[in-house]
Amino acid sequence: MASGARDLVLRGGTIVDGTGAAPYEGDVTISDGRIADVGPVGVADRFVAGRGVEELDARGLLVTPGFVDVHTHYDGQVTWAERLLPSSGHGVTTALFGNCGVGFAPCRPSDRALLMRVMEGVEDIPEPVLSAGLPWTWESYPDYLELLATRRYDMDVGGLLPHSALRIFVMGERGAAGAPATAADRAAMRELAYEAVRAGALGVGTSRLKGQKGSDGAPIPTLEADERELRSIAKGLRDAGEGILQIAIEFNRFPDALDELAAVIRVAEVTGCTATFSMKQSNSDPEGWRRLLAAADEANAAGIRIRPQVFSRPTGAILGLETSVHPLSRAPTYQPLASLPLAERVEQLRRPAVRRQILDELADPGRRMRSRVGFGLMFPMADPPDYEPRPEDSLAAEAERRGVPPEELAYDLMLADDGRGQLLLAGGNYAQATLDPALEMMRNQHSVLGLGDGGAHCTIVCDASLPTHLLTYWTRERTRGARLPLPDAVRRLTRDGAELLGLQDRGVIAAGYRADVNVIDYQRLALHAPRMVYDLPAGGRRLLQDADGYVATIVDGTVVYRGGEATGELPGRLVRGSQPAPVPADA
Repeated sequence: MASGARDLVLRGGTIVDGTGAAPYEGDVTISDGRIADVGPVGVADRFVAGRGVEELDARGLLVTPGFVDVHTHYDGQVTWAERLLPSSGHGVTTALFGNCGVGFAPCRPSDRALLMRVMEGVEDIPEPVLSAGLPWTWESYPDYLELLATRRYDMDVGGLLPHSALRIFVMGERGAAGAPATAADRAAMRELAYEAVRAGALGVGTSRLKGQKGSDGAPIPTLEADERELRSIAKGLRDAGEGILQIAIEFNRFPDALDELAAVIRVAEVTGCTATFSMKQSNSDPEGWRRLLAAADEANAAGIRIRPQVFSRPTGAILGLETSVHPLSRAPTYQPLASLPLAERVEQLRRPAVRRQILDELADPGRRMRSRVGFGLMFPMADPPDYEPRPEDSLAAEAERRGVPPEELAYDLMLADDGRGQLLLAGGNYAQATLDPALEMMRNQHSVLGLGDGGAHCTIVCDASLPTHLLTYWTRERTRGARLPLPDAVRRLTRDGAELLGLQDRGVIAAGYRADVNVIDYQRLALHAPRMVYDLPAGGRRLLQDADGYVATIVDGTVVYRGGEATGELPGRLVRGSQPAPVPADA
């Protein structure tokens, strides 16, 4: 039993078990970190007799499996933090890091600065934060996992071997510069992928996104990695007998995205591995996602395991005076103010002369940051936030109604709440100002929810709140189109992700499964606007997004959050490799 764990009974809750089955009222009993029994209300009585048991009255509340987040970037955070916020604040009990090929192992001491530059540029985690936080006590990937195995968390964590780190470890400067891998290089990567998975990695992550660059402006090391290289790495997974291949394809560019997906499908076919790829609606080709989905469906029909990874709301950025990017950033008059404390900056921005100078500068077409297009996709961020705003609510439309430049409206909105006013830039997954395409992607039988990016893009997004948004908006609040049934939404947050990762021991409320559980006040469940905090190493900042309605989050049979407040318990551990499903008691 995990430290702090004890027998626990959840009485009379509405059980949404993660399989997609209809909800029902019943009791859940937990012992030694596992679900001991599930049954009708009152069935727990036989479990309680003669034992020391903690009871939680779940009447009128939802009881679901803990959520599984398949796409995070906590590669650094897991080395210095115990609470993996923002994900754990939204019912996540298992998270996967190492996505998109960026991470910190394997790594020779001479390459540490290079890997930090890659992570800083690609995932917006500042180098000073990484330099202060990373202990760098490892060189190989197994050594990195050994460190993590000594640590304790508020959830379970698992890792992917990052392809960029692997490439640099094997090829040195040639790998960083994007040179083709030789036969010897490919053989070494295959062996190291095998070694990583045997040590406990859940697979390999990589990326082909041209827009991903290090903080020095250099392309990601994996950008030009060819199909032979991917095939060699995937053969390492096959040699180890398990592990997924995760890839961020060039989903913003067509036909590049289709060509890259075709290569991924060929690699999966040859090696037999499961592959998952990032997918969203692109502004440049709003119907391109349909072709990607059709290709994935065709592959699955042929027995090739391809899982599109999709998102439930627009991708883009949160813009405000505390974030790293916003509409005033390019004004020369603003730039010396950017380093001032927020209160002092607000004081300066409220001065009429400063305001006039900045707005005059932003009227220069060369400083607009594509704003005349962007303001049509930019919306005020309310509390609670609206992630499916109407076109008439955009800054462009409101500015036209007022007869003012949109830059002026943005200026005033960001000054609200003493400079904490925020804007939502719906830069992707929202080309037609509707989330109907996102709904169609989520409904696909092969898709899996992901792309929350917990731990990354710390100063411009907080998409790790996806679970709360899915439950509140898609099952309860949406009025602009169809919704998702609650059992289907819970399944997508739980069993689907667990099965993708090969973690068959979680994601379902049933006897024998891990006791990772959420108790939720569904009617009170609500998502708040993001807020900036300054709690990373070296005083680094990040956006967090609070939620109401999580009555309890349970990991390995131990309550880690009550009413959104941490209990101090840390039962979460590193998950090494795939986990088998529990054996039925009557087997």
